[in-house]
Amino acid sequence: MCHRPHKPSAMELPPSCRAAADRMEQALQKEDLASYTAAHLSGSAADTLTSTEQKLSRELGRNIVLVAYESK
Repeated sequence: MCHRPHKPSAMELPPSCRAAADRMEQALQKEDLASYTAAHLSGSAADTLTSTEQKLSRELGRNIVLVAYESK
């Protein structure tokens, strides 16, 4: 995951959101398909994710958080 001090990361989510992300990761690991971990994103990929979060949040009128996972 790309960690930059001026932009929030998944680790800086409110506890309830972080708990939901943790539950999702646990659920994915339990599935037979594959194990997943938080994706390591480049700066431009993290910017795209943040931009998409903001666009969805505006369109839906809710605070939307997107999390990227990659297979191990």
